[in-house]
Amino acid sequence: MMSAHTRQQELLDLVRSETTVSVSNLVDRLGASPATVRRDLVALEDAGKLIRTHGAVMDRRSVTGEVSFSVKRERIPGVKRRIGLAAAALIPEGASVFIDAGTTCLEAGIALIERGGCAIYTNSLPLLFQAEKAGAPLVSIGGELRAISGAMVGTLALDWLDHLRFDYAVMGASGLDLQTGALTTELMEAGVKRSVIKKSKQSMLLADCDKIDQSVSVQFAPWSDFQVWVTDASIPRELKQKLKPIRGLTIHTTN
Repeated sequence: MMSAHTRQQELLDLVRSETTVSVSNLVDRLGASPATVRRDLVALEDAGKLIRTHGAVMDRRSVTGEVSFSVKRERIPGVKRRIGLAAAALIPEGASVFIDAGTTCLEAGIALIERGGCAIYTNSLPLLFQAEKAGAPLVSIGGELRAISGAMVGTLALDWLDHLRFDYAVMGASGLDLQTGALTTELMEAGVKRSVIKKSKQSMLLADCDKIDQSVSVQFAPWSDFQVWVTDASIPRELKQKLKPIRGLTIHTTN
């Protein structure tokens, strides 16, 4: 029987030789069960060697720069959906809410739109596409569009935020540093995130545990800026212990 290490190396070689390959193709060519291949893919993604999308796998080395919004949305969609729903459930009706640009925040925004009863502000172009379903105000802040992330950023966005205040800020992150806090990929997006947090009574961080120790360079908020972190159930116990001393931070995990 092939060892896990040998099988994972063969899997990685197949992905690197073709850049993108379907999961079903990998199952057929490796002669392993779908469950075994999925476990191997999770291990290789955790090691930073490939990127999983819906039904396929990409060689991480083929991605130069920031991954597109569409690719990010296909990564662990079930986890993102559960985190988004859990965050929306924590926000009472009648609140004014800023929804950050990002795939997990998008799920929270959609849940709030479907529920109705909140005034929603956002810099997320994908969320604005949901406007026809909104049963409450959905307001876009102005700014320059970053096509790769679907976020409105820049001086105009910051000018809009000067005139606004929010009960809740629902914020995403591209990476999490256990010591310093939440990270993103780009300075203009970081500027918008910082401004929103300052203008909100309560800030919620929505980020799955796979974001921990990702190679992302721009910090936008320390852990102490958040009152709630909504994440998946895979959060390590030692991480909970490290964050426990942070005053006012509650960790909410999904099932």
